[in-house]
Amino acid sequence: MMKKAELLKTEHMVQQIWLKNQMSKINFSTGKNFLNSDVALRAWDKLGDLVLRDADLEHYISVHLSEQGLKKLVTTLRVHKKRNGKELLQVEITDASRRKLSLMIFKSGKTKIEIIDYLILNADLSEFEKNE
Repeated sequence: MMKKAELLKTEHMVQQIWLKNQMSKINFSTGKNFLNSDVALRAWDKLGDLVLRDADLEHYISVHLSEQGLKKLVTTLRVHKKRNGKELLQVEITDASRRKLSLMIFKSGKTKIEIIDYLILNADLSEFEKNE
């Protein structure tokens, strides 16, 4: 796993989006992400909506984010890296399907995600063609 300092030197667009989201909803709870939310907001406004250089973004984060804010940003970056190229799906399955999936997990030692990925990647697409 990447260390915090290394992680903060990557994915600058994700960091910028996270900061914009924090700035757009500064209140009591998100304000704790900054050492001084009023000063952080004024500094952010001075940066404007220009494309920030990576160094400017890193400097802003090092100066204005609190320890709590840094933890949240690093967590966001780790989740982004882990999910990169993946999509989170929530699905409902029948009890019979759930039991069969549980049995597959038990017998194979694989995770739900690994089994579902395998089933999708190895599916015969001709079985899913529309009958017109």
